[in-house]
Amino acid sequence: MPRLTGERICSGKSEGVFLISKFNSFRNLIINSMTSKVGIYESHEKALLAVKALNTAHFPLNKVSLLGKAEIIDDHLHVKSCETAGKGPVVISAIAGPVLGILTGLGLFAIPGFGFLYGAGALIGAIAGFDIGLVGSGIITILVALGFKKESVVKYEEHLNEGKFLVVVQGDLKEIKAAEHILHTEGSHIRLEEGQLT
Repeated sequence: MPRLTGERICSGKSEGVFLISKFNSFRNLIINSMTSKVGIYESHEKALLAVKALNTAHFPLNKVSLLGKAEIIDDHLHVKSCETAGKGPVVISAIAGPVLGILTGLGLFAIPGFGFLYGAGALIGAIAGFDIGLVGSGIITILVALGFKKESVVKYEEHLNEGKFLVVVQGDLKEIKAAEHILHTEGSHIRLEEGQLT
């Protein structure tokens, strides 16, 4: 039987990287004693308004991420939103420009059992650096690897599947307090939650 060392799985001549060590490495790289606040939004437009409010208030955007779900309709990728019912779907390319005008990096990831994860900002760069096996493990595994507690990511997965969007803000306590004030003032969120980083 393979012997778990906490870093690697070793069995005779074969030796593979133990995924948990990758989880911890990425988590430490991204979080590094930070906490977070997660805003839940009904549409991409409202989530983007929140990001713009943070930008206007000079909050460091390298600590801000936007996450949503995309789906294939008529052979084209569209942003899934709980507000698009009756309005028609929004094509990904139509929103890429406004997002990239504010946040760095735009990513689209095929996640087994979930569909397509769409997003921009700090966390997207981290997900892009994940091992293929980790990304293939599902959205829960990805969010846990980013540092969120499992009991929180189950709710976030539900929000994303419903067509809601997440704006994730990371920082020290002073930065999170400032971000919370900015987002409350902007006011387009459904609710704000503690990110509950591990």
